[in-house]
Amino acid sequence: MSTQKEMYGQTKDSVIAQFRKLKPLYGNRSYLYIMGILSDAQMMIDNKQYKAANQFINKAKLLLGNKV
Repeated sequence: MSTQKEMYGQTKDSVIAQFRKLKPLYGNRSYLYIMGILSDAQMMIDNKQYKAANQFINKAKLLLGNKV
């Protein structure tokens, strides 16, 4: 679990659970949720918070790589 918290800032199950909870709000455009995560990563890069940026990118990759 500590590895997951390093990778995502939270557990893998938590990332997926958050996505599933909000997915109905996006309808067929759930990719917008993932785009938002990537925007958060860009903001972290702008603020030189590279570890947080990496965690946001890992969350996006997790959601893109899994059919959730």
